[in-house]
Amino acid sequence: METINQIIRERRSHYPYEFTGAKLNDEVIHTLIENACWAPNHTLNFPWRFIILKDEALKNWLQLVLYNFIKDTPAEKFNQKKADKIKDYQSQVSHAIVLICEHESDNANKHKEDLAAVSCGVENMYLSLSRFPNAAGYWSTGMGTYGAGMRSYFNLKSNQELMGFFMLGAVDKKRTESNRKDYRSFILTNE
Repeated sequence: METINQIIRERRSHYPYEFTGAKLNDEVIHTLIENACWAPNHTLNFPWRFIILKDEALKNWLQLVLYNFIKDTPAEKFNQKKADKIKDYQSQVSHAIVLICEHESDNANKHKEDLAAVSCGVENMYLSLSRFPNAAGYWSTGMGTYGAGMRSYFNLKSNQELMGFFMLGAVDKKRTESNRKDYRSFILTNE
């Protein structure tokens, strides 16, 4: 059985271009979301909301992402390789989970705590992928996350904030190597 240290230290993002196109079982998706809901959250307000995109809904969303990319990118900055990459996602990505933070108040500190709680939930999803040998994920804050078009597409309320998309797919083999710095280099002294 894997130790918690091993699970944490071998946790990796896998880019959608690494996905094989095989479909993940819905059990994987529901396990990830259930474990996300066990993340710490201030006053137990559970600020996370999720939308699962698969099959036709996934295809329609990816077509919108591509359409918006083409429409909103100035000609001099347009990158055909990026457009092709988004197009390829239709055959590579199994599911996408829309990550939404729902705020209960306008308090700026509470707002930060809510964002941190959702982020902890996403990390729980990443760590939960260790249970599934060929399931991998990537948290994207691209794909139009911060555009008004996505808010409208997902019919978000004024107190809901789009935090990106957890892209999921099957991989042949997960990467575990890393180039992390020694943890001691991040310890500050108060002298």
